[in-house]
Amino acid sequence: MKKTILLILLFIFTGLYSQSTEYQFKFDAKKFRKEFIKNKKQPLQLKIFAPNGKELIFNVAESSISEQPVQNINTFKGVSVDGSQNVSFTLTKTSISGSYSDHGTEIYFSPVISKKCTYKVYIPAKIQTGQEQDFVK
Repeated sequence: MKKTILLILLFIFTGLYSQSTEYQFKFDAKKFRKEFIKNKKQPLQLKIFAPNGKELIFNVAESSISEQPVQNINTFKGVSVDGSQNVSFTLTKTSISGSYSDHGTEIYFSPVISKKCTYKVYIPAKIQTGQEQDFVK
């Protein structure tokens, strides 16, 4: 009986640990785009959330990625107001998506497909890269 309970607890813990951490929040990308177009010369602030639900504020500026501008697609880079995190994201007519670094961990944010003006911020589950036995016989 003790072994069965221990095994069940082990499976539950493993399942919870292997899932990605995610938090959903509301963000109006169209309003952000209007503010950007209206005040192109002034720096903007991006307010998003951490996977634990804590609000984060970034000072951002447009960052061109090509010589020729692409209509209705803008890229931005920025730094958190406390200077501890860097953010990079893309703004389209209707949405934003990107990532920021938090003490060496890459955290992503993107729209939730089935919900209007709803975004998720998440740390993806660990993915093993490379080969298990990376050697030549």
